[in-house]
Amino acid sequence: MSKIYEKWRDLAIDPFSIDFKKIELKEIISYPPAGNDVVECHCIYNNQLIKAFIKIERSKMANFNIEVEHLGMLNRFNYCSLIPQIYETGVIDNKSYIVLESLDGDRLSDLLQSNKNISKKDYLLKYGSSLARLHTISTKGFDVAKKRIINDIPSQDNYDDIDDFITSIIKYLEENKPKFDNDTFIHGDFHYANILWKDGEVSGILDWEYSGKGFKEQDIAWACVLRPTQHFMDNIDDIKIFIKGYLEIGTFDWNNFKWCLLNAYCHFYLMNIDNDKYIKKIKKLILAVREEF
Repeated sequence: MSKIYEKWRDLAIDPFSIDFKKIELKEIISYPPAGNDVVECHCIYNNQLIKAFIKIERSKMANFNIEVEHLGMLNRFNYCSLIPQIYETGVIDNKSYIVLESLDGDRLSDLLQSNKNISKKDYLLKYGSSLARLHTISTKGFDVAKKRIINDIPSQDNYDDIDDFITSIIKYLEENKPKFDNDTFIHGDFHYANILWKDGEVSGILDWEYSGKGFKEQDIAWACVLRPTQHFMDNIDDIKIFIKGYLEIGTFDWNNFKWCLLNAYCHFYLMNIDNDKYIKKIKKLILAVREEF
């Protein structure tokens, strides 16, 4: 990862306090934003100075055991070549950690901001087709992917401020809820921040904690959801280009995709209810998706 991220919050565990068995931590060089604590660092591994990522459990939703197991299977059976090597795993103060290879590449958000001359369309097509390739991986040996609250319909138990607009969308979701067939290998967290690019191609796919047997349309929708700081997937045309790329390799059910995308939009709307600028974009997208799909 080329971009250097400044420290943006205190870490739950100081990486220098960890008694590593296979690496020697030399310095922290970047603090990529993530749900768990992640640092990019220089360290000694097999008597060589390398760059690595240290992930330390912060979120209660973290499931590092799944990531380690599935990365091992993906590597062992040559299912995917775009995954990081695991250097070390362990536990400190009841929190798991993983030391992973630092793959070379940039996030699409950074590329689009730093270079106005690149073709967003070309990247979105490849973004879609790369997810379709993952969906061709055999499900043999993989457990059902871990489910999150955001995968199901928003409820008053999780959100206090559900307005009339979202209430009307929730009614649609309740009346049209699909049967969730867990018959596809999914990444589970396939969005732009977990995809690295180099020389116009996907060079790395990160964060496999939610991978396993799952609902493919959920994976596709998750990749298409607009995040608050994102400057693409903010219009229906970007989504259509991504889908065109996906359909070059895979297939899916349009009604299931529509349901999953609207459901995800509802959650992001409610999680960012005080962000007026973002809320306006989500409302526009919800209306466009209902009309177009």
